[in-house]
Amino acid sequence: MSYRISNRLAVLVALAAVAAAFLPGGAEGQLLRSTPRARISETATERAPIARDRTVRMAVEVEIAAGMHVNANPPTYDWLIPVEVSVAGVDGVRVIEAYYPEAESRKFPYDEKPFLVYEGTFVVGLLLAVAETAATGDRELEIVLDYQACNDQACFAPTETSVRLPVTIVADPGHSVETESPLLARAPFPKR
Repeated sequence: MSYRISNRLAVLVALAAVAAAFLPGGAEGQLLRSTPRARISETATERAPIARDRTVRMAVEVEIAAGMHVNANPPTYDWLIPVEVSVAGVDGVRVIEAYYPEAESRKFPYDEKPFLVYEGTFVVGLLLAVAETAATGDRELEIVLDYQACNDQACFAPTETSVRLPVTIVADPGHSVETESPLLARAPFPKR
């Protein structure tokens, strides 16, 4: 009986030691998914409300935590996880094109070749299609940021974060008015 208890105690002590190794800070925090390392800080659409059977541009500002970076989209290598912004939550609204900014080429101690990454704050441009069958009225569009944050020593578990954006969908495009936002000007949309 005492052998079983001491064996269980040894296993519990070992598990506690492993758990302690993953406290926040540096590579030790690698498995902590709940630690936010990136966030969506601002969004803007070029029209409000948005009309059915039309496309609308949206700009999404992303902030990466200090000392962190994310892989560019597209990434340096196919096997890397790129940052990606998408939308969900409203039937009939989907991304048909995403425009990511030019990446920075950075060399890290763990590889001889540089990687294409984003650091700090950057803006992504989305071209959304609103289907002719999209329900009209007030909705909540979820903007989703999928990413894998890394620092100079390690990459953390891939995760996502999101924000909800209230939108109104109208049937008549004449009721959709152009909006102005400096964020839209910062998005890397192709020149019209």
